[in-house]
Amino acid sequence: MKKLTYFLLLLILSSCGTSTIMVNVQKPADITVSNNIKNIVLANRTTPSKSNLANNILEGITSGENIGADRNGANYCIKGIINLLSQNERYNLSSNVELELKGTGTSQFPLPLSPKKIKKISKPYNADAIVVLETFDSDSRVFEGKPIEKVKKVKGVKIKELSYPATLIIEIESGWRIYDVENELIVDENKYKEIKEFKVWGSSPKAAKMKLPSKNVAIKEAGFFAGEQYAQRISPIWITVNRTYYSGKDESLKKAKEYVKINEWEQAIQIWKNLSQSNDQKLSSQACFNMALASEVNGSIETALSWARKALSKSDKRASSYINTLKRRKIDQIKLNNQLNN
Repeated sequence: MKKLTYFLLLLILSSCGTSTIMVNVQKPADITVSNNIKNIVLANRTTPSKSNLANNILEGITSGENIGADRNGANYCIKGIINLLSQNERYNLSSNVELELKGTGTSQFPLPLSPKKIKKISKPYNADAIVVLETFDSDSRVFEGKPIEKVKKVKGVKIKELSYPATLIIEIESGWRIYDVENELIVDENKYKEIKEFKVWGSSPKAAKMKLPSKNVAIKEAGFFAGEQYAQRISPIWITVNRTYYSGKDESLKKAKEYVKINEWEQAIQIWKNLSQSNDQKLSSQACFNMALASEVNGSIETALSWARKALSKSDKRASSYINTLKRRKIDQIKLNNQLNN
């Protein structure tokens, strides 16, 4: 199993002698797609066919939404999924340019593509599956909030002024299907809602709203975000999490902290191992807790659990919560091994 990669953003000391590091952890996909699917091609099916064009225009008029904005948003939705999937180890993108297919052009799912059509589309790309954006719809609204009083200095003089908030909320509903070419199956068929907020401040409600991005720009950004979110549902991703460890008040803990700051974990581990045998139960429990973190960083969840349980047996108040975190990571690792065919 791969070791966790990690990086230190900031070490924050608190009154109880702890520090925080940021650790990169691989998170499994929400949907486990069969391992026979490796090469994929993307398709955008949100443009209406001739038979659906009238309904598409009618829906746009009824809802008051800009049809062109939604089409641009759908294009950026595909860009969002490409952005994440092109960086992942789970799939090979057969093409970084999406295929254009005709659908309803509305929020309603079109009929599934036929197996014959799927095979025809996938053949030039040697694709195992086609990931299709079948529907795309956006909704927007603007909220004005209560002003807050701010103080600023003008030529050394403190002046109070009111600042007014305005928030543009874009809600994206995207419908997706994944077609398994060889088995002629639809692996996933679902709609997902994502919300993107744009908040600004101004000297008046009108001034604040003037600072908001245009609806077209906001829908593009929200569409890109929705595409990235779907990529995370079907592919494992790396996320950043906080981890706390003990770094003082004991001088040895402080020394170990200096090793952690320069990524000399083996030196820190040696100090913590020695301290775990201390007759001082509090110091011993803190060292055991730190050993659990070091084991997680080194990719051994079972060893991390063992050390965390030792810390708990010595009445460490943080150990119980960390044990639950590690148990979830253990479950996630099983899913990851399946999804990555490890």
